[in-house]
Order: sequence, then structure tokens, then C-alpha cells
Amino acid sequence: MRKKYIVNIVFGIVLLLLAGLIFYLRLRKPEELRTVMEINGQEVAKEEYQIVIKRYQAQVKSQYSTEEANQKDFWTTEKDGRTPLAVIMSLAEEDLIQKKTAASMAKEKGIDADMDYTSIKASLEKENTSRSGKEDSGNVMYGLSSYTEGDYYQYVYTELEAQLMEVLKKEQDITREELEAAYQESRDAYSYETGVTMLIAETKSENAALLQDAVKAMEEGKSREELTEVFPDISFYELEMNTLDTQEGKSGVYSIRWILASAMREGEISQLFTAGQNSLVMKCLKREDDGVLPFDRIEGTLKSQMQTKKASSVIENEVKKAEVKEKRSRLEAAAKEILLQQQDE
Repeated sequence: MRKKYIVNIVFGIVLLLLAGLIFYLRLRKPEELRTVMEINGQEVAKEEYQIVIKRYQAQVKSQYSTEEANQKDFWTTEKDGRTPLAVIMSLAEEDLIQKKTAASMAKEKGIDADMDYTSIKASLEKENTSRSGKEDSGNVMYGLSSYTEGDYYQYVYTELEAQLMEVLKKEQDITREELEAAYQESRDAYSYETGVTMLIAETKSENAALLQDAVKAMEEGKSREELTEVFPDISFYELEMNTLDTQEGKSGVYSIRWILASAMREGEISQLFTAGQNSLVMKCLKREDDGVLPFDRIEGTLKSQMQTKKASSVIENEVKKAEVKEKRSRLEAAAKEILLQQQDE
């Protein structure tokens, strides 16, 4: 009788535990069931983790021979004391800590962005729908016709990190003394083999005939102001170019300008040449070999570089302090699932 009573109690306790578990699971949100990691209180969904895993797949495989990478048990086969699975999971974790740290810092700095997986996925669907509509209606559309989930995920975090970096850079005070000290320490980095100052006459190709008259005036030594007054259809400007800064322009259309200028002597005037849709002639006003860029010329660039370095250190310090809660079994299962799926495709 006593034995039956004990069995009934145990059975009742088991039923209560099962009922409690079912009730708990029903109360939990679907995204909580997919969570494989928490970083600074931000949940990382299984699908998000798999996006990052896929990003490093080719990189990890490239560290092994083709024969090894094609083996069915490649990811779980240990080599040099570590499996490729462990390597890729470590890379993914580092990446996610960097991203989620940036997201939490951005929020603290007032940058408005929802960086959880559900929000990013909704934003992706909205973006692709918008791009599809523009394509169908024949409107001008820049960039891709649609984003893949992986590309869009990387894109939004890259944009967020860029915004955060700009905010942090503005917070970094760099004194003129610091800038001058940094300049003196790295003067060799600002030395150049060839430097020229050019007076350039540029106009549309249909006005090229005017340049012949302009050349004569340039030979006579007329100033830029005088030339501008006599030839209003021609743009006259002075430009400093050197081995470190060839002033090619983003498209490289002006590369010919530096090629010609770098070979010219002081006082020499070039032949007429074209760059894109324009015709040009140049007069070498000054030439200097084995020079160094003056401090005032690179002060702004140097300041930006130093601010970037300090801002990066701020982020790195926060990354080191990140609070990470892993659900190891879920992480490994999620990684294996996507890697084996990719291997079978």
C-alpha cells in the first residue's frame, strides 16, 4: 500500500513537471526558441548565426587541401588539434561580438537602427519589394536589383559601423601638438619622388581650337586671372600633383594628366590632350624632386587617421568587455545544419 502511494506521488510530480514545461514553452516567443547566443543582452537567432557561418565557409575551406575540403566528414575531422567546425564557429562568434557590440554602442550614441534578426529580415523584404517595383516600372535603380539575405545582413551592419565610427571620431580630441608629433615621426610616409604645380586650361572638346590661342597667351606669361578674362569659355586652374597624390579622380579619367605632368620641366607647356569629354593643355609652374608634403597639406588627413585609430580603440575595448552567453549545443547544431546542407548542394 505504501509502495503504491509513493509511485502515485512520483507519477504526479512528473505530470506536474511536464505540464509546467509545456506551459513554459507555450509562453515563450518563437524567436526565443531560435536563440543560440546572447551578446550584451541582444539575442542572436539561429538563422542569423547561420548567415555568419556561411560567410566564413570559403575562408575556412581555403586553409585546407581540396581533397580534405571535399571529404564528407571534413567539418568534424580534427587537424592540428582542432576541427574546421571549431575554427568556423570561433570566427563566427568573433564576428557577431563585433557586430552586436557596435549595435549596442550605436544605440547608446542615439543612432536609430533595429539590428535584431527579425527587424533586419523585415527590412530586407521591404527593400527587395521596393527594388522590384522600380525595376518593373522602369525607374532608375542604383546597385543590385535585389539583395540576398547574407549580403543585406552584411550591408546593414557595415552601414551601422560606419555611422558609429563617424560619431566616435568626432568625440576624439586631437591637439595640434599631437598632430605635429605624429607628422615628425612619420615624415618618410609623406615624402615623394616627383612633385609639380601645373597651370591647366580645360574646356569642352568642341572648344579645343580656343586652346591654341590660350597656349600663346600662356607662353607670354599671362596670369590665370588674365587668361580667364580673355578666354571665358576655358577653365583655368592651378593643381599640385605628386607621386603620393596624382589627382586622377575617382574614375581615373585624369590619369593622363599626371602621366604628362610628371615628365615636364618648369616652364614647359604640353601638347593638347583629352581627358574624358574635355580637351586640356598644361604649363608646368614648378617642379620639385625628392620632396616632402608640408604639415599644413596633410594636417586634415592626419587628424582623420588619428581620430579613426582612437575610435577603433574605443570599439575594441568595448568588444573585449562584451557579455556573451552561449548555448553551445544549439550553436554547434546550427553550424552543422547549415554546413552539411551547403556540402550536399
